[in-house]
Amino acid sequence: MHWVELVQIFTVDAVPAEFRGFVDFQANVEGKELTGGERVAVLRVEGTGCYIPVFIDDLTDIESLERRLEAQEARMTVRTKEDVLRFMGERH
Repeated sequence: MHWVELVQIFTVDAVPAEFRGFVDFQANVEGKELTGGERVAVLRVEGTGCYIPVFIDDLTDIESLERRLEAQEARMTVRTKEDVLRFMGERH
């Protein structure tokens, strides 16, 4: 199991170049057309150069994200989970 940590939550138009390829790839996988205003959480897989972008405005519950990560043999750190939950609460 790999741990993932939150790098930051960005709007798509503010994603740094080093993460943009990951974001564009994930949008393509999800069939999502990006407009620039979407919020994306960039998660870093510890010990690797891999990042997992999560379109946070599309999350309905934290369990769906946990299942997605488990399918990739990854798990959020406690701090990352708290940060994502806090953001999910702020958007309502």
